[in-house]
Amino acid sequence: MTVSKFAPELLISKIQEYYNGREPEEVCSELKIDMDEFNHYILLYGQIANELLEIKDENEKLRHMFINISLVNQSLRNSLDLLTKNNPALFNLLNKKKHL
Repeated sequence: MTVSKFAPELLISKIQEYYNGREPEEVCSELKIDMDEFNHYILLYGQIANELLEIKDENEKLRHMFINISLVNQSLRNSLDLLTKNNPALFNLLNKKKHL
C-alpha cells in the first residue's frame, strides 16, 4: 500500500461509522477506495477508532453521573437551607461545628 491520501482523523471517523453499523460499501464509495484498502485502514486505525468510541461512551456515562450528583447536591443544599431558615438552633449548631 502507498501512503494514504486521507488524514488519519478522517479514516478513524469513517471506521467508527463502520463500527456503528454503516455498511462498508458506503464508506468505500464515499472515500472512493476498494474494500482491500478499507481493510488495510482498519488494520492500521481500527484499534484507535474502537478505543475512541469506548472513551466517548465512558465520557457520556461520567457526564450523566456528574449531572445526577449535582442535582442531588443542589437538592440537599436547598433542604438544608430550609431547615436552617426555620430552625435557628440548628443553624447555630451547624455554624459552631463548622468553626471547630
